[in-house]
Amino acid sequence: MKRSCLLIMTISLPLLLCGQVMALHSGPYIGMAIGGNALMNARSSDDLGDFGLTFNPALQGSAVLGWDFEPGNPVGEGRVELEYTRRSNRLDHVKFVEGSFNGSGKVVADSLLFNCFGVFHNDSRWAPYAGLGVGAVRIEASELKVNGQPMGNGTDVVFAYQFGGGIDFAISDHLNLDLGYRFFSSIRPAFSEANGRKFEMEYINHSALLGLRVGF
Repeated sequence: MKRSCLLIMTISLPLLLCGQVMALHSGPYIGMAIGGNALMNARSSDDLGDFGLTFNPALQGSAVLGWDFEPGNPVGEGRVELEYTRRSNRLDHVKFVEGSFNGSGKVVADSLLFNCFGVFHNDSRWAPYAGLGVGAVRIEASELKVNGQPMGNGTDVVFAYQFGGGIDFAISDHLNLDLGYRFFSSIRPAFSEANGRKFEMEYINHSALLGLRVGF
């Protein structure tokens, strides 16, 4: 009898832990996330015509300060937050009509966005979410070069937005793990070329992240 009870407890415990419904947190939270980002091939242009910039994928880091809505409130289930993220990608190649050339230097983007996410709770610890964010981004082109020759530098602050989704996992009623995806973009920033002309480039970024949020 004792062996049977022990066997039932051994089998049931993991199921109970996985299926246990946690009390949903409401109120303020802070969080951090790390992930990988891919800056898409950027169509760029100046007075002489169009050219393309290709960048290497890289890591990114984020910090958030937000508020979890109380379940059943009129606004709906979800959260709002202020998010700071830094993305930095090195220039790999520059493509002109004449051909593709080696590039160097980097483009760094520091964004500050206001995000709204709807969270779809069920009877488990897992909860999918989706939402969007708007704000501003400071984009810096640092020592961009083509075949070792100076190409451009500069800094611009422009409007930015993102769409995102993912899955929250409730470790406890105050601790959440976030597995997410973000599509981030901005209006075209403008920089100065070495010869004094201005050039503009697209900024479109895809990223996958792993985050941790602590409610209090």
